[in-house]
Amino acid sequence: METMNNKIKYFLLILILATQNAFSQVDLRCKISINVQNLFIPQTLHIIEQDNDFFFAYNPRQIPSNDRVSINKKNIALKQALDEILSNRFAYTTIGNHIILHLKGINTASEDFIVIGVIKNSNGLPLDSAIVYAVKENKAVITNNDGTFRLKLKEPSQYIHVSCPNYKDTLLIAKTMDGEKIIELYRETIDNNAIISPLEAGRIDISSTQAQFEKISLVKNLVPQSALYLNRQIKTNHLIPIQVSFLPGMGSQQLTKGLNVNCFSLNILAGYSKGVSGFEIGSLANITGGNIKGGQVAGIANIVNGQVNGLQLSGIFNYNFNKISGSQISGIGNISLNDIEGLQISGVFNNNKGTINGAQISGVLNTNSGRVTGLQIAGVANIQTNEINGCQLSGVYEIASSVKGVQLSGVMSYTTQNVTGVQISSIFNKTKTLNGLQVGIVNMADSIENGLQIGLFNIVKNGYRTFELTKDETYYFNFMYKTGGKRLYSILNAGIGKDKVGIGYGIGYIQPVYKKLSVNMDAIYTTLLATNSSDTYQGKISNFRLGVNYSLQKHLTLTSGLSFNIYDPNKENEKSHSADKISFSGNSSNIISQAFQNNQKAMWFGWFFGVRF
Repeated sequence: METMNNKIKYFLLILILATQNAFSQVDLRCKISINVQNLFIPQTLHIIEQDNDFFFAYNPRQIPSNDRVSINKKNIALKQALDEILSNRFAYTTIGNHIILHLKGINTASEDFIVIGVIKNSNGLPLDSAIVYAVKENKAVITNNDGTFRLKLKEPSQYIHVSCPNYKDTLLIAKTMDGEKIIELYRETIDNNAIISPLEAGRIDISSTQAQFEKISLVKNLVPQSALYLNRQIKTNHLIPIQVSFLPGMGSQQLTKGLNVNCFSLNILAGYSKGVSGFEIGSLANITGGNIKGGQVAGIANIVNGQVNGLQLSGIFNYNFNKISGSQISGIGNISLNDIEGLQISGVFNNNKGTINGAQISGVLNTNSGRVTGLQIAGVANIQTNEINGCQLSGVYEIASSVKGVQLSGVMSYTTQNVTGVQISSIFNKTKTLNGLQVGIVNMADSIENGLQIGLFNIVKNGYRTFELTKDETYYFNFMYKTGGKRLYSILNAGIGKDKVGIGYGIGYIQPVYKKLSVNMDAIYTTLLATNSSDTYQGKISNFRLGVNYSLQKHLTLTSGLSFNIYDPNKENEKSHSADKISFSGNSSNIISQAFQNNQKAMWFGWFFGVRF
């Protein structure tokens, strides 16, 4: 066993796919600067690694341990520098951010043989759960408790990648492992004070997602732990056109199924793969550790740790950890932990943690934590913790941080910030700032910048609120409560006269003119009720007012003006000959009294004056 005194990183460098899943390659033409004097070659390579975002992998036996190099170059091409350091004896293969160094002219003749060995650490202790992976043949074994392994191969010239968690990877050539080979792995040194780069932070996030993926009950119980373990440690994608699987542990692909991307996958009960670039069908479940490009159909569930570009359809639920560009459809529920561009449709619930550009539709409940641009429809409730730009519809209840568009619910609509558009419910609406229209029995807003509330109770915290008591030609007293924005407001009206009362609703507009002087225009629709007759409903009065207001004090204003009135009687009273049961004589002009008594339609100009508090 050769002694190794230098710090060398050996990493897995794997298959080049003809798909978009391939990693970005190191450019051998990139410029580097290097200045070393009489330094060992492995140490020189390590210095280059530290100054750049790539790594070298090679067989240490191919570089004599006593070879030294001196080089002082600035802005030299990477390939040119390597040729000078390695005396032009090596060829280079780039995969991802790794560079494989291999001697030129390696014999690639094929022969069947068995590789047997033992994996140990630097203290001579066996390492169980180490992975021995033949890159070209896509075969792998995991060492036993005593560190031993046995791997049958066809080509002796291919690379063997050996790895173990918390140890540095190493790369060997299969034909050098003749007899029983003892392979030593060295622990990785971890600097607790090191600053984590964005690339490393991304890897940590992926590891966290992988852990969540593996904790899902179907994944934990169906997928062999050895396949999940191999997928965690070996970062590669191997294209396999067709996979047939009975269960994740029983099928055409065994231990390495978690490393393979399939064009077509048929899972008789359930299956597991690295990804799909085509179509996958499973009678029970499809479990995918990577991306889906195409279609995925399952009787019970689809679980995907990568992105979905296409259709994801299941009878019970879909669970996706990454972005969806397409449609996610299920009979019961959909769960997505990232952005959606397209549709999320379920019979019961949808839960999404990212943004939605499209539509989220469910029979009962939708929840979303990112922004929605499009449509959100639920039979019972929509719970949106961010902004919705579009339309939010529910049968009972919905909430959003802000709405630009329409928010419509059967019982209650609520936003924690703003509404720019329309907010409608049968009972209760609430927002912080209203720019548009609120319609409901109870409407609440902190302020109205440009809009109107229509309802029985309209409450504006920082808006216009006043109580008005007036006398006019129709009633002894007319009580009005006006509330709304600084200009537009709604009106609740109650009038009391002889043998009659009027209950109405209206809208109004007020405009300051000069200091304490203002004018207002009101339109009020009133239902007229008799108090001395069995025929209570007597008709309706439409009232249009133009008033002039003068403020005596902060909370006391005089108001007076003219009105135009239209009386529309209840024709049923004429049929029952009960119009003469109510008398209005002496309370108003003859034309009004006659219209009321004879149950005839009438129009007249009127007046009013009173005070406003």
